[in-house]
Amino acid sequence: MLHELPTEIALYIASYLPLQSIRNISLVSRAWHGLITENVQAVHRKAAILHRFVLHTDLQADSSGQKPDTKKIDWFQLCQRRLQIERGWRGKAPSIARELNSTGKFVHRIKVDQKEKFVMTTRHNGGLSVTDYDTDRVLWATTHVTDYAHCEYDHGYIILNRHDDSKEVWRYARDFQDSEIPEVFKPDESMIDASHEAAQRHASPTNHGHFRPWALLHMPEPTRAFRFSYPTLLSAGANYAYLWDVPTSHLVETISNIQAPNQDGTLGTLCYVEVNDQYAFFCGSNQLRIFARGGGALVYHLCMKDLQRINWDVLPDNNDDPCPSSLFQPQRLHEAYHVSSTSPSTFVAAHVSTSGKDIAVLTASGIFIWIPGFERLFHREVTLGDIATFLNFSASRSDVRDTSVYLALGESNEKAAIATRKGLFIVSLDPEISKLTAEAPRRPGLSVCRIAKYDDSRYLSSISCLQMTDTGLFFNWYPSLEQSRPAQPARRMMVIPPPHHGHLPVPIQVMPPPQPQPQHTNQVHAPVQTVLAVGLEGQSDHLPGLDPIESSDDDEIGEDVVPDPPSPIIVDEAGPPPLVETYEEEEVEIDGGDLVVDEDTDDSEMEEAEDETIDDLQFGGDGKWLSCHCEFLI
Repeated sequence: MLHELPTEIALYIASYLPLQSIRNISLVSRAWHGLITENVQAVHRKAAILHRFVLHTDLQADSSGQKPDTKKIDWFQLCQRRLQIERGWRGKAPSIARELNSTGKFVHRIKVDQKEKFVMTTRHNGGLSVTDYDTDRVLWATTHVTDYAHCEYDHGYIILNRHDDSKEVWRYARDFQDSEIPEVFKPDESMIDASHEAAQRHASPTNHGHFRPWALLHMPEPTRAFRFSYPTLLSAGANYAYLWDVPTSHLVETISNIQAPNQDGTLGTLCYVEVNDQYAFFCGSNQLRIFARGGGALVYHLCMKDLQRINWDVLPDNNDDPCPSSLFQPQRLHEAYHVSSTSPSTFVAAHVSTSGKDIAVLTASGIFIWIPGFERLFHREVTLGDIATFLNFSASRSDVRDTSVYLALGESNEKAAIATRKGLFIVSLDPEISKLTAEAPRRPGLSVCRIAKYDDSRYLSSISCLQMTDTGLFFNWYPSLEQSRPAQPARRMMVIPPPHHGHLPVPIQVMPPPQPQPQHTNQVHAPVQTVLAVGLEGQSDHLPGLDPIESSDDDEIGEDVVPDPPSPIIVDEAGPPPLVETYEEEEVEIDGGDLVVDEDTDDSEMEEAEDETIDDLQFGGDGKWLSCHCEFLI
């Protein structure tokens, strides 16, 4: 039959086939095998669009009429690579973990630039470092940044809080000339001096990883949380939210009365903020609120009482047979009805997808809510129960402690990463991608994996930042206890296992958490993680050769073990752990989606807590906490 069809028609039919089907028909039909072999790039270009490995819009001409150069792309290799990455996230391909030590001690916040291959970190004791995560080498650093600084990063702009209610904006040095700096809100002398000093200390002909001051934005009032999604910086105070256009340093919009009472009460204590080009999102101890930009109308609110009681419990899957050298363990989802808990919970984080159509929400009690097409709720086209999926990561409904620690959403890979007191989890959110690139998941259409070896509740509770890229997770983590034995030198870098021959490894990275601090009201230390997974699998003689290469409950803490470090959840009755940075002169502020520590913290209290912890945990035998970056390769 195929030989009777024109080539164009046959290729058009092939453009609707997923990669697994393309491989299968090439194995069973000489005619199809010949057609695909002769048109391998065209077939796999269509497959890349079908699988959303690339977006169709990315292949169109931009506003200047310039089209991206796609002739240099090997579409077959791209599809093979992307398929293996997807399999890696699901525990079906090898992965490894390694640590970076150049990030320094007491890591607090982490941001990642996957294109430039560097990671930016702030620390408990101040400073900002930019580290090449391939070579584990510091590219640029400054001590100018304040203690416990929250960090936001997008499109080459770093935004950091200061203790005077201002926000520092630094920009990637390669991207601009000094003449382009806006005339308003110019950097102050301290930023300029710090920039000159850092440039001299880390002199480089390429300026790779170097940043220079761009602006110093003065907030109209003390703010509690900030979030940057290019080009907009959202900084929220007690009852007002301010939206800045960062490239021009202009305040472009103010949203008033974010705490205005409605039939279900007020927003409550602010825990996290999120923003895109259409909406501003506010997570409070009482409600999740969504305001429309360009007017500030409240278009939707969600209360804890509105959440349905039928959830999907995330449980170990003893029947699954994952890849032996994968750190990702598939989990089982069990549908169950839960009686409403008597202990109150709060909304601790919300992230909107890159498309702007979907939203991920996390509660302090460990409920993850995925709402695809959330705008339909505004017009009552659907109900929350019609479109939302509820995953329960709480180990026990009777455990009154808050479970959630951190939430991160992948930029373009339809993945979410969740840190709880009981483990690190990856949620694959898009069932269509699942059907095309891996085994189609059963109801509810999502799949969950747990990261093995990172399950110590003491360390999980102290994660202060978690970041997710297309191919990895970055987070701070304590060095393993095995490395603390005096007989062994403290190893800052590890690879588990070494990459297999013929694989192109992709790193998955993990950074050790900052040293625990005494608890403060409304203070939260968010975790940062990097998990990179996926390597190319070898090709067979058949096209397209996409077969995977086969590679060869928490312990109870005893009385004699170090007690849990302070939880990254809000310490007081004020609410859950904000995934927003906060700081204030007298009150802790929630800036940047994560909490920032009060500069006026009692030094004696902090020193006592540090001394007690260091006495109990001797990392590397030298009584010091180590900061590292752990990388997983799949």
